[in-house]
Amino acid sequence: MADNTRIAVTGGAGLIGSSLVDELVAAGADVVVIDDFSRGRIENLSGVEDRIEIREGDLEDPGFASRALGDRFDTVYHLASRAFGVAYSEGRHGAILQHNEAITHNLLSTLAANAPARLLVTSSSCVYPDDGPDEIPELPVVTREPEAVNWGYGWAKRMLEIKSELFARENETALTIVRPFNIYGERYHWAGRFSQAIPMLVKRVLDGENPVVVWGSGTQRRSYIHAIDCARMMHALVEAGVTDGPVNLGTRETITMLDLVGQIASAAGREPQIDTDPSKPEGRAIKSADTTRFETCLPGFKLNISFDTGLARMTGWYDATDFGQAGDG
Repeated sequence: MADNTRIAVTGGAGLIGSSLVDELVAAGADVVVIDDFSRGRIENLSGVEDRIEIREGDLEDPGFASRALGDRFDTVYHLASRAFGVAYSEGRHGAILQHNEAITHNLLSTLAANAPARLLVTSSSCVYPDDGPDEIPELPVVTREPEAVNWGYGWAKRMLEIKSELFARENETALTIVRPFNIYGERYHWAGRFSQAIPMLVKRVLDGENPVVVWGSGTQRRSYIHAIDCARMMHALVEAGVTDGPVNLGTRETITMLDLVGQIASAAGREPQIDTDPSKPEGRAIKSADTTRFETCLPGFKLNISFDTGLARMTGWYDATDFGQAGDG
């Protein structure tokens, strides 16, 4: 990437976005962060705050979207979305779809007036159906339903992909589409009872809950990568010019929710009893990324943060988080 390349990052103060901003600044880019700080945190940008521009506002507001993205950018990384854990999705699928659709519409409508040369949009593994293979390749989004526990979010991300493809074709923009699986990291902004699995379980273990209750059977398996590695993958794909379809960001390796709690407890030096609640949703039995396409696009790419290291970093996240201020409910 050439020095002083002008780049916009929507959601740039968030879990993945702030790590991406770190990566881009280190590469010499001129970065504009666009975030409403509903999920992002200014502290996440503390290492680069004096070298970036921050435009604070809500991309659901078309006026703000026009002001924030109306400049000419060489590249736009779009990470902003309305996403919480599975507990939040239940009964809110329509609202989640509507919120994310508004962001997509305002983003693409604004960019059409001054289209960037390159655009990365962040989709999700939620676009995949529940009845697909355990190790999921980059399936098309025009067949079957997205995963049931994130139905509204999955549809929103499917529509983001389709609309972005039309935008790219009509505006001669090089489009990279990524589908992250389960991303975690110590820059996570606590969302109370709507938080995602790893931060929720870390808090329960370190708060001394006994037993720790896992939703569903506890045998459901998920793959996880750290946000820093996810950001590196995004940047590398854009720089490599991967524009011929979506790319999974994840790993083949999986862990059960029961074993995940056990590893967190081990990292924290705790020994709680672990129970399950089969009345709660758990999603598909196994959700693992077929990474063949990514490995073909970027042979030799290695993740920097092992799962053990990442969980250790999450205990530090717990120690640094003011749960009273963040909304512990």
